[in-house]
Amino acid sequence: MKAIRPLTRTLLRDQAYASIRDAIVAGEIEPGAVVRDADLAERLGLSRAPVREAFARLVDEGLLESKPQSYTRVTQVVAAEVRDAAAVVGAMHELVTRVAVPRLFAADIETMRAANARFAAA
Repeated sequence: MKAIRPLTRTLLRDQAYASIRDAIVAGEIEPGAVVRDADLAERLGLSRAPVREAFARLVDEGLLESKPQSYTRVTQVVAAEVRDAAAVVGAMHELVTRVAVPRLFAADIETMRAANARFAAA
């Protein structure tokens, strides 16, 4: 029975975090939008506690900003910060490429070509 595998256990706060994070990153919750734990808890079918915990994590990561007893909102996108992050990501990709390419085997390249062909067909 290969189709039956053990289920992964995830906490509700982690599920709330992933769902809210994905909505922010996808733009479903726009920058500057005020978010309320009660509203999102209702939409997610959860109590407010896991949503509050997700909010705390998102604040720590910079996706939300919060002023206690006032508001919690999605952080505004700052163009200069996006440019800076893109430069860092570009440098990291370059480094990874320089390190990885010499270690590739012919089979690895064929696997990537096949993946690219499947991607193009999709």
